[in-house]
Amino acid sequence: MKLKMILPLFTFTLFFAFDYAAYAENPRDYYEDVTEKDLKNSMILSPESSMAFINGQRVSGVQPIVKDGGTLVPLRFISEGFGAKVDFNTKTQSITIKYADKTMTLKIGKKALSVNGKSSEMDVAVSIYNNSTYIPLRYIGEAFNKKVVFLKNAEIQPYSLIIIRDANATALENLKLTHVYELLYQGKSIVYSDRFMTVIKENDQLLVSNNLPYFEPFAYQELVEDKNTVRLGGIWFKTDMGHFYLEYDYAATQQFILYRVDGEAITRVAIEEAPIKAVKTYQNHVYYMTRYERGISNEHETSNLKTATFKDGQWVSDYLGKPGFYYGFDTLAQVYDWPIDDNGITTFGFQRSGHLSSDERKATFGYYRIELEGHHHELVTP
Repeated sequence: MKLKMILPLFTFTLFFAFDYAAYAENPRDYYEDVTEKDLKNSMILSPESSMAFINGQRVSGVQPIVKDGGTLVPLRFISEGFGAKVDFNTKTQSITIKYADKTMTLKIGKKALSVNGKSSEMDVAVSIYNNSTYIPLRYIGEAFNKKVVFLKNAEIQPYSLIIIRDANATALENLKLTHVYELLYQGKSIVYSDRFMTVIKENDQLLVSNNLPYFEPFAYQELVEDKNTVRLGGIWFKTDMGHFYLEYDYAATQQFILYRVDGEAITRVAIEEAPIKAVKTYQNHVYYMTRYERGISNEHETSNLKTATFKDGQWVSDYLGKPGFYYGFDTLAQVYDWPIDDNGITTFGFQRSGHLSSDERKATFGYYRIELEGHHHELVTP
């Protein structure tokens, strides 16, 4: 991906087709991995649209202008959006902006800028377009102690996105979130999104993508095993509680993400470092097994058998059985059934972690009954 530096900031490849219509008012309503703190004191605009986002809230804004290779932004709209006080002296054509401990003064038609009495000269003079006052983007960002990020790739499409944010609000530059803003400007109906995948609805059909802007149908498909293909993600599980979907974040974290999909209601159940190989449900609880194909760093503190429960609007997961044990598979990767009833889960298991000799490890082989809550099991058959 080709990166171009603009205004000492970063440019990412985005694919924008902006439109005023949008289906969601705030990214927090549908993007799992952004918080109110991330969005606070932030603003997102585009030179191709009069739609803007202030503190995450969609508003009707004043459109920035790209002129002579530079970007001009509406002074009053941005200033008041950040809570600054703006005074305009019609007689002298001068502007005074007070924000926090800063006082900024400018004059229509002039390049001079004063911040707390310290003067400098801007690249472009303060100008009026369509009854709005504009100044260069860089200077207003510096005046408000903000980081300004200009996202553009003219080789793909001549559209751009401007992010003005607090220096520590780095979540707004997550590529998945910026792609979600792209979808908003396109007027797409977003059903669910997080840092791993995005689901939209078009023509009464759900579409999913973990590599925007490319989408494919998102509907249950029975897994057909293929000896020549290793499937780590894009896998559906059918249970008594409905459908669960496994995504694999191969491009970034190499994590495995389990979702519950109930029509258009999608919730993230768990994130694991090891592949999730089986999912079952029992009495409104989710149980799943991971497989240590790559190993995990904390295997002595957990097991590969997990449970998840939906509490207070989110899923909470924990391991079951004894820490360091490996259930449902043997040393030759043979898979064992793991029936669930009120008494627990019964399956093959053995002690995996620790510096055990082959004989010591084999001595732990057997069928175990694992309690449905807590970290206990008992040997049923050696």
